[in-house]
Amino acid sequence: MSLDEKMQYVQGYGVLVAVRQLARLLSAPAKAGFYISVPDVLEIAESLGVPAMPRNERQWFFEEVMKAALDMEKLDAFLNELSKLIDERAREVATYVNKYPRAGEYLRWSLERAEELKKRIRETARIYQGFLRLKKEYGEPG
Repeated sequence: MSLDEKMQYVQGYGVLVAVRQLARLLSAPAKAGFYISVPDVLEIAESLGVPAMPRNERQWFFEEVMKAALDMEKLDAFLNELSKLIDERAREVATYVNKYPRAGEYLRWSLERAEELKKRIRETARIYQGFLRLKKEYGEPG
């Protein structure tokens, strides 16, 4: 990694891209596996003390909340809580898959998408950890 790339990373560029991609994924139920509501994300933000004001579209709101968590160095905690929410929703869907086997055939995609979403959350957390490591190593930009 060149010095310029490291400086961009220290400034949070990689994390911001990952956050934007994750927000896009969260806001599309067909990609996430199920609907994640603004109140769901707002509840997580409030529990962590991250300022959040629901307005505009869901994707914008999700991205802004994660940026605020990034600024407060609470993105890891936010992503952990988000993973718990995904697990909870996946358990609910799995219950229907088991209870109604015929309908379950149509719901399995939701569980597969949830696993892909959790992978993306882990990837975002990994990028964030790299950002924190480089930030510590190279100091604050400016």
